[in-house]
Amino acid sequence: MAGLAPDSESSGADRGADAPVRADAIASRQRILEAARTLVGDRRVSMVEIAAAARVGRSTLYRHFATRQALEDALEDARLDTATSGPERHSHVSTMPFQSPGQLGRDRPLALEVTRVLDEVPPHLVPDQLVAEARRVGGVAVALYVVDIDGSHLLRLAGSEEFPERIDDPPALGPEIAPEGLVAFYDRLQAKLPGCVAEPLWLRGRVIGLLLCVGSPVSDLSDVAKQGAAALELANDYTDYIESARRRKPTSPAAEIQQNLFPPRIARIAGAQLAGVLLPSYEVGGDWFDFVENRDGAWLAIADASGNGPTAAGLGAAALGALRAARRSGSDLEDALSLMHQTVRRLGNPDFFVTALVARWRAPTATLTWVSCGHPPPYLVDLDDKLTALDGPEHPALGTGGDDNLQFESAHHQLQPGQRLILLTDGVIGRTTEAGGTFGVAGLRRALERTAEPTAAATAMAIQQAVTDCWSEPLEDDATIVVLAVS
Repeated sequence: MAGLAPDSESSGADRGADAPVRADAIASRQRILEAARTLVGDRRVSMVEIAAAARVGRSTLYRHFATRQALEDALEDARLDTATSGPERHSHVSTMPFQSPGQLGRDRPLALEVTRVLDEVPPHLVPDQLVAEARRVGGVAVALYVVDIDGSHLLRLAGSEEFPERIDDPPALGPEIAPEGLVAFYDRLQAKLPGCVAEPLWLRGRVIGLLLCVGSPVSDLSDVAKQGAAALELANDYTDYIESARRRKPTSPAAEIQQNLFPPRIARIAGAQLAGVLLPSYEVGGDWFDFVENRDGAWLAIADASGNGPTAAGLGAAALGALRAARRSGSDLEDALSLMHQTVRRLGNPDFFVTALVARWRAPTATLTWVSCGHPPPYLVDLDDKLTALDGPEHPALGTGGDDNLQFESAHHQLQPGQRLILLTDGVIGRTTEAGGTFGVAGLRRALERTAEPTAAATAMAIQQAVTDCWSEPLEDDATIVVLAVS
């Protein structure tokens, strides 16, 4: 595992053609191969994620491996070299994927069977067990950090109190770190904690925490971190301890309901990446977003329930429950919206309504199908960063009108590789700015100009930052963002 020093490798153009390869270039190539060996088995892992895991910039990655195929060929060459060197050098490797407490680490990665952890370690002690195991394998002091639910801090979950309780400004969407921001964050972290080394906890292309070490571990911790990420995710269903640590202050009841509605903030799906974020995270409660990948395509939805506080949170939860029930019953978009509409109406309050946009992405045809009900339109970002609102049939907000049996008409648009789709609630567009105006579509365009990478997570983070920065006052309403970036 490499330290937090910035990626210092110079380009090949800076050296003569016959000059020896620099030591830092060799180290970078080795880190890339080690990261890829762990991640590249999943075809949906992006080169951006591999670069982040290797702690190198994208330009360095592409200098060593111009294409994904070149990287996979290098991995295969390394595998064959290892195979021809003889099996005896690896004969000490255990075949037990997860051992009892104090014996969870291994010298080489093996198949993941993290469920065994819960058979041997109480769920609220899994973080402490992970730190103890990382300390045993690495031979250094270790602390485990998770991300605050609003993405503003890393919070120490387990480990020595000599480590800071909080670390500011991780590149996060809610409680997950975006891989695109890792390399720059390592540089900032090095300035604050010189000599420390970080190991990310990867889970399906997202980072749910960091192991922070004092000095370089004597053995690589990537396998412990990978297993630990899955173990924490499983343990989280059996204890409040991990979720409590993600909250640096008490949440309102409405916000707690809202937090439990969300899917992972970052996801890979066939043919695209998805990212979603909600602002703020400790109050209000009416907005939600959802995405899931099924056999009939990937569903994504965004909604805003009327009212505020627990009433809005409960109304939003009822609408989302109807959507998920319809999806899991094999319904199409129109039938799902009908059930959502009927559910809101049957709550019996004429003031209840939900604006929503529900969509389905089919990767083989690169087609997005959606239905909008009283909601802001979807926005398309072209390869040249041109922003366009997509037209489609308009329907009233769910729960309004005098009929339980509304008819819904869907819209369709074929997306091209490199394009991005942005879904928003009116809390983004209507956000008040310091000058007294509103954030609006102009603010959205300015945010896109500041986007570091044309990925889903980087785009969502740029919009999130722009909405937060446009006025020092708290948001007046929930502001929710969902981005789909076509691969």
